[in-house]
Amino acid sequence: MPIAAESLRLGPWRAGVNYSLPAEEIGPEGLYDMGNCTVGQAGEVKKRKGYAKYNASALNSGATVTALGQLVLAGTEKVFVIAGNKFYDVTGGTATDRTGSVTITAGDDNVWNWVLAGDTLVAVNGVDTDGITWAGGSNNAGTLDDDSRFTKPTWIAFWENRLWLGNENSNNDRVWRSDAGDITTWGATNYHQFGYEVHGLAPFGNALAVHTEQGIHTLTPTGNSTIPFQQQQQTQQGTIAGRSIVNIPGQRQLFVRDDGIYQWAGGTQVEKMSFALDDRYWDDVNTARLAYSFALYYPNKEEVWFFLPHGAGQSAMDSVVVYSTRLDCWFGPYDNFTRDSAALIDDLPHAGDFDGYIMSHETGNNDDGDLIKGYFETGNIAPMGDSVECRWLYARTLFDNQGDYDVAVQQKAAGIVANVETLTMEHTGSTASFALLDSTFVLDTSTLQPELSTLTGDTDLFGYDPRTMLRFSNFVDDETFTIRRTSLMFKPIGRTRHRRTGIE
Repeated sequence: MPIAAESLRLGPWRAGVNYSLPAEEIGPEGLYDMGNCTVGQAGEVKKRKGYAKYNASALNSGATVTALGQLVLAGTEKVFVIAGNKFYDVTGGTATDRTGSVTITAGDDNVWNWVLAGDTLVAVNGVDTDGITWAGGSNNAGTLDDDSRFTKPTWIAFWENRLWLGNENSNNDRVWRSDAGDITTWGATNYHQFGYEVHGLAPFGNALAVHTEQGIHTLTPTGNSTIPFQQQQQTQQGTIAGRSIVNIPGQRQLFVRDDGIYQWAGGTQVEKMSFALDDRYWDDVNTARLAYSFALYYPNKEEVWFFLPHGAGQSAMDSVVVYSTRLDCWFGPYDNFTRDSAALIDDLPHAGDFDGYIMSHETGNNDDGDLIKGYFETGNIAPMGDSVECRWLYARTLFDNQGDYDVAVQQKAAGIVANVETLTMEHTGSTASFALLDSTFVLDTSTLQPELSTLTGDTDLFGYDPRTMLRFSNFVDDETFTIRRTSLMFKPIGRTRHRRTGIE
């Protein structure tokens, strides 16, 4: 029998999460809070995928993984790892020690920056005297021939067929360049001085971006053999964390500063992109450790993952916030892990932990056997305005037909006692309690087996209040959910005076 009711639609949530606003100021397309959930390309919210070990046994007795990556060397795709004081070839998940005679100083903060320079891997960390090189195959790692021009470079880039190294032991404001086509030849005067400590290098269009906290400087080719590169300061703000610099489509560069995440599009200004993370998220970021934060662009989903230290006194990167370049919104955080390095391997995000393992993210529905606590909260919407009391009836939710799982749906509002209902998401597999129309269906008894990719389910709502919001959650191991949108049914009561005490 039809119900005389109004409907408030929440979602799809294309605006992502906004930690800078109260729930009452967030619209139907936004989220107030979330954890371990993803906003998909259509604005659906889903529990994030899990992670699993890439290598079967811990590297170097469980040492911290300070670098990893995948690249093609000598015509063969290779995966490398630096764990503690060892360099490994871990292609295919099997580790082979390729350290050779190079010196690697173990330490959680001795993180590496690396590039593919022609047909050679080169990595530096600002701690060990010479950069590491590796040609792949059965070769051991070697040391970079820098003609004794500098020691302990921190930042690295390969651009214009040259190797570039910055912030070296004697001059933290200097960037050196090799000869063109020869990463082992360094002229005595082939360097650029910037006056500020260099915090990162990143090729950007036809220039090399040199980041200092005081600004982004560019080096551009001149075509003049006497002065081959022009040096110019473009902006007044640059990164404090070189591993956080990410180039994304649309000629944009993202990077981290103390107060948030910024974008540079090549002009003389930078733009803060992370206003939505202010207050309830960024206020808990440990800015004293932001210099060790890092980021990773995930092309398959058009996302940038920022690994950040979240929580008072937190030294490790234990939180990931994600920027969707397609939707221009934020979601996350992802948590339940700490990481020290990251790279794309087989087109998926992988990250190094503090126990000798590479973790394959976007894998399975649990965190290496542990459950994922996924939840999200909608905005607190007043469909008829704050002056109109509403009687809340039920919510009809559209979700993906993925599994025989339950999602807790909690209703919250200022004048309503929080109530939790269960949304049962049953699937079409052989274990589901469905019947086939032509064989096992019984009228008034059976539930017809659906063949659709999405289903709907109802959960009861309660109470009287101009506003209400919903929290969806699932904390069960190896279970997932994808919520497309929900419609809240209500009856407008009219303009009434609120009681000063009690529950209506």
